[in-house]
Amino acid sequence: MVSSTPSYSSSSPVLISTLPSEETVFFEDTSFFKHHHYTDLPTIAEIEAAALPGYECYVSVFPPLCLAVKRVRITSRHQVSAAEGQTLCALRRFLPEVKVPEVCGWRRDGHNLFIFVEMLKGERLHVRWKDISSEDRAQICKEIGTMVRALSRLKRPAEEEFVGAVGGQPSMDGIIFGRESDVFPNYVEAFYEFFMRIPSSEREEAYANGIPSLPYASPLIFTHDDLNPSNIMITPSSDEERPHVLGVIDWEQSGWMPSFWGPCKLKFWVTLSGDEFRDMLDWLPIIVGEEPEDVHGLRVLRTSFGRASIAGFWRTIDLVMACSFS
Repeated sequence: MVSSTPSYSSSSPVLISTLPSEETVFFEDTSFFKHHHYTDLPTIAEIEAAALPGYECYVSVFPPLCLAVKRVRITSRHQVSAAEGQTLCALRRFLPEVKVPEVCGWRRDGHNLFIFVEMLKGERLHVRWKDISSEDRAQICKEIGTMVRALSRLKRPAEEEFVGAVGGQPSMDGIIFGRESDVFPNYVEAFYEFFMRIPSSEREEAYANGIPSLPYASPLIFTHDDLNPSNIMITPSSDEERPHVLGVIDWEQSGWMPSFWGPCKLKFWVTLSGDEFRDMLDWLPIIVGEEPEDVHGLRVLRTSFGRASIAGFWRTIDLVMACSFS
């Protein structure tokens, strides 16, 4: 199906019903189709043959077409969806100050779905970080911070409150993906239940002893959810101008999350990245702002119950909190 990119008012909420929902759709008014024809799109066989090595095997790039194609991950509990494509459509219309690749469409092929997006001609920040000056680092972090704050202005109707992807799909967050087959109802409360896994009897006893309860009224905002330097594209080193942000890529994990989650995950990534990015901790307030208010209750609760309350997989979440709330 060939269509036009949906238009929205920047002051309107994101309505699920207004997002493109077709299993296969291409937007004829995008830059790709101003220079190419539908028949120029790579075939499924060509996409598979051009897949990048290693952990980026879900991505294929076609430089002559200035095109990247991403195969959406699926599990037995998480069916394929065009959530990332829907996110890029919404951001380019609602928040043009958030720099993202232009999506020209997506295609369903059996159990797979392929999203076709503009290939940004730059370099990843994690490759350039060690070579750019402190002044340029500060400027880049300010640019990213402006985009993060813009994301918090994205609106949606009160009747569509949930933790999940932009189109109402389950979250593809790396910690949640494949373990939940639906969005979290009652948003923050249900998410905390999944997140903490602490028996209600233990919590009630702790509350009775003066431990503060979780802040169920904490804000729910839209977040990239994987905003580490490998997903930030900046101008190439061959460019004579000062480096600046070209765009943020890989919105697969993005969605509506409690306000603390995005900042915590970024600090978690930086903390585990070794000495090369350790100084990025100093720039985090510029990127994600000060610690959200709802972090306090989570920190106290984690300290009160300790690691013993979270076993196996849940220690991964505990590690996120340990890195982020230190």
